[in-house]
Amino acid sequence: MTIQHTNGLSGYISNWRLTLYQLYQKLKVQPPGDVPQELVSLVDNIDDLSLILSYLDANLTILEETTSIAGQQIDYEAYSEARSFLKVSYLLVRKLFDDVSGVIKYFYDKNEPNSGVTKSFSSLLNKAKNGNLPEALSTILRQTIVQFPKMKDRRDGLLHDYESLLISFKKDKDGETVLGHFSTKGHTSKQYEDIRQYFGIILCEYQTLIDDLLEHFDTKFMDWYGFKPQRNMTIYGSHAGIMLWWAYKYGNYRHKYLQVVENNEGEVVNEKQ
Repeated sequence: MTIQHTNGLSGYISNWRLTLYQLYQKLKVQPPGDVPQELVSLVDNIDDLSLILSYLDANLTILEETTSIAGQQIDYEAYSEARSFLKVSYLLVRKLFDDVSGVIKYFYDKNEPNSGVTKSFSSLLNKAKNGNLPEALSTILRQTIVQFPKMKDRRDGLLHDYESLLISFKKDKDGETVLGHFSTKGHTSKQYEDIRQYFGIILCEYQTLIDDLLEHFDTKFMDWYGFKPQRNMTIYGSHAGIMLWWAYKYGNYRHKYLQVVENNEGEVVNEKQ
């Protein structure tokens, strides 16, 4: 599987820094300083989450292929590892949104210091709902973010309320094993909830936010810096593209600049939305 997309926040800001550096050189003035730490955190977190999701997916696959529900034949090593990777996925996805709000705050603090943007994504979302942010930014957050509050509550349960997650098993209409998850204290529903689909929806929400944010930054960067950064096509291979893959495959994420190449029994299928 290979995924190509133009809408990556880190690439966008890297192009901003490169263009800004070139402009500073032409003006013969001191170029900008180090890479914003908020962006470094975002890039690290994306790498970590991609790796964890790949491990989670591998163990879920083992459970799907080997588990006999009626006979209670479960690969307990895969089960234990899947639970651990599932918990870490909640923590990293939650942090991912805080990284994004940190990047937003960085640019607003530099250019519109009284905007009210905060580094906490939860606080940022509340301010958007109450109309305490710049209107365009508030509109993006209100229209895009739906699943985040529930995911935040689940992560808070894991981090602060001694929560634990369990994986559930059931058979679908074709007799295939399908995996869900629920909490021991009721913060997740004890009704079946598909693991990949849940995170696919959250990651779709994240990527949709990035899409809208880059459109917003195009306008703001023109006002702030006199140019908008280029968006280069990035090719993701191996586990590096798994966040986009889950958003696409399980969260129904689509974008006109997204290109997915699937390898299915030797055949390459190119789907471009």
